Amino acid sequence: MATITIGGLATGLDTNTIVSQLVSLERKRAVDLLQIDQLDQQAKQSALATFGTKLADLLAAVDKLRDPSSALARTATSSDPDTIGATAGSGALVGTTEITVSQLARNAVAVSGTGVASSTSTIASGSGTFAFKIGSGSTQSIAIDATTTLDDLATKINALGVGANATVVNLGTDASPDYRLRLASRDTGLSNDLTIVTDDTNLGVTVTQAARNATFTVSGFATSFSRENNVVNDVVSGVTLTLNQEGGPVKIGVTTDAAAVTKDVQAVVTAYNALASFVDAQSEVTQDGNSTDRDVTTGPLAFDSTVRSIMDGLRSAVSSSVSGLTGSYSLLAETGLTSTKDGTLSLDAAKLAAALADDEAGVSQLFGGLGSAGGAFDRIHDYLTDVTGSTGLLATRNKSITDALSSLNERIAAGERTVAAFEENLRSQFSSLEVLVNNLKAQGSMISSALGRTA
Repeated sequence: MATITIGGLATGLDTNTIVSQLVSLERKRAVDLLQIDQLDQQAKQSALATFGTKLADLLAAVDKLRDPSSALARTATSSDPDTIGATAGSGALVGTTEITVSQLARNAVAVSGTGVASSTSTIASGSGTFAFKIGSGSTQSIAIDATTTLDDLATKINALGVGANATVVNLGTDASPDYRLRLASRDTGLSNDLTIVTDDTNLGVTVTQAARNATFTVSGFATSFSRENNVVNDVVSGVTLTLNQEGGPVKIGVTTDAAAVTKDVQAVVTAYNALASFVDAQSEVTQDGNSTDRDVTTGPLAFDSTVRSIMDGLRSAVSSSVSGLTGSYSLLAETGLTSTKDGTLSLDAAKLAAALADDEAGVSQLFGGLGSAGGAFDRIHDYLTDVTGSTGLLATRNKSITDALSSLNERIAAGERTVAAFEENLRSQFSSLEVLVNNLKAQGSMISSALGRTA
């Protein structure tokens, strides 16, 4: 319950106002200045968190260009995509390969030779077993009896989860139904062939399609290739082939995708410029020319030596030459990536395309390095990883702010206690003053009354 304080009844002083003003002055000294510092540290902490996020964004963009095997994006084309589709990935090498498909991979299929009138018709005259196996796997057995229906058998096969699917198919019509079992291996290839081991049903289930591998030839090689799947990713380095039909020869070409490379480099430029612009905006120092005090306002990252140090190191990592390469380029600027006067980066796409056309291997070396010699984006990656690591500059700076905020919180709490004690003491003193004045007034009244009687 709130305390009601009535002051000044004896002295005539507005003691509540006096106390409030004195407490306000004490609060400014003991608490308010600390809270201003607290807000400043919190703003710095927030700005540094965003700074760290933007560094991470830049690192993600840089990492797409630092691996020599994938620094330059490739694209694959097929002279006959209806026969063979092609997609280039990491490690794809520029060149052309001819491939002829002689056989597609397929799964195994077994069907019942005898049909029944309904999917709920029974399929055995007594107790027995229906058993099959996939490839060299273990035999899968299902117990059946005179009550087992076609639907029951298909459901039990699917419940095994062994790489085979069973379905019920009506070969007839609604008027003249002819329901059959279709059992198929889920995957293609010889290792997924299907064997009917035991069939105690009345269905007469037999294999009608044997599983087989895909076979194809590659120009220049006398022997054919065999794969269990129609999607092949281990023949042409870095290229995934999709065998769609038999035919050929089909030319599979791999070229450098200059547009994709430009897009990846532009992503680095965009991330870098977003970082630089953020630092500039958070480091502004402005003066209010309209105020008599000419108040100066500073951004949370203004005069932050850690941020300045990180940005200086980053600019050096981007602009310095790379040694140990054998190509035509040792500077990113030679491939169109340059620093501007305002501290941002700029990409000349035409210059990058020309560099790729002139010495593609040299651009790849510049980006991703050669052997033990790291490339420009390797260097940027290493630098960013270091400064954003658990013991890096950014973590150290964040810890110092966290420690400062912890100290400020403790000091503010202590200041609040000091202000509360100060206010309590003031009110006690003014209360004592009121009592004293009230007593003096009472004594004065008594003296006056006594003198009046004497007169």
